[in-house]
Amino acid sequence: MFKAEFTHEGDKCSFEVLLERIGRDDPALRSIAEIVHDIDLKDGKFSRDQTAGIAHIIVGICMSQKDDLARIERGAAIFDDTYEQFRKKPAR
Repeated sequence: MFKAEFTHEGDKCSFEVLLERIGRDDPALRSIAEIVHDIDLKDGKFSRDQTAGIAHIIVGICMSQKDDLARIERGAAIFDDTYEQFRKKPAR
């Protein structure tokens, strides 16, 4: 984003940069970062099985929710649940 504190750096998406800067070494967050990377950059770098499904859900949220705060709430719930799944059962 223009003039944002966190943005793409090299081949990393903003979320990957954020995790790196705050020093979080959490395997569940790293898995989510890989999904976000492939959705955002569309380069298939990580090719996670979950990417297409989560991308589909995000598009649906954007289509059904016109308000940005509603989109954030819905998206946050999806990623919170995804985090729990990865935290309790590392997936590939």
